[in-house]
Order: sequence, then structure tokens, then C-alpha cells
Amino acid sequence: MKEGVNVREATHVKKLDGTVEKITSKYGISPDGKLAKPSEGGFGVITESGERVDMWSAKEYFLKED
Repeated sequence: MKEGVNVREATHVKKLDGTVEKITSKYGISPDGKLAKPSEGGFGVITESGERVDMWSAKEYFLKED
């Protein structure tokens, strides 16, 4: 997996506890790629386990390359 990628292209997220999970959806990212500001609710991802990982709870994003 490619480490340290942008949330826009990420397929996996590393949480603050060090666990890595697959991303199933993202929120707070406009169609043109602009990230929502904290005052707008911020951005984040939903993982395969159903957990919501917001911008403050993500340590790093990864891209699984095929």
C-alpha cells in the first residue's frame, strides 16, 4: 500500500489507535475535491466496520494499489 496519500484518493485509513481499516465511503468532500472546513462539519470516512473516522481521528491515509 502507498502510504501518506490524500484522503481524496485513499482506500484505507489508519486510526489514532494504529489500526488500519478499508474505507467504504467519504463525506465532506465536494464533487470538485474541496474538503469541508471544521466550521462546516469537516470531512472524514466511513470504514468497512461502519465506524465514522473524522478528520481529527485519522492518523494517515493509504492507497491500495492493484
